[in-house]
Amino acid sequence: DTTAPVLNTAVVNGNQLVLGYTEATTLDATHPAGIGDFAVTANGAANAVIGVTVNAAAKTITLSLATAVTSDQ
Repeated sequence: DTTAPVLNTAVVNGNQLVLGYTEATTLDATHPAGIGDFAVTANGAANAVIGVTVNAAAKTITLSLATAVTSDQ
């Protein structure tokens, strides 16, 4: 598989950012991207990624953030 997944949705809930992808096959949960492969900002300020979880069947990657994101960000 040489085709990169395409980001379809991004939903934040507190300190969890769930990225949904479109892909003909599933994401690789065995070899997920590392924490340093993601950069998240809220209101122009960095929000550190402290965890990455892949749900291959659901085609999602959940990023755990150091700080919760509020509705006004």
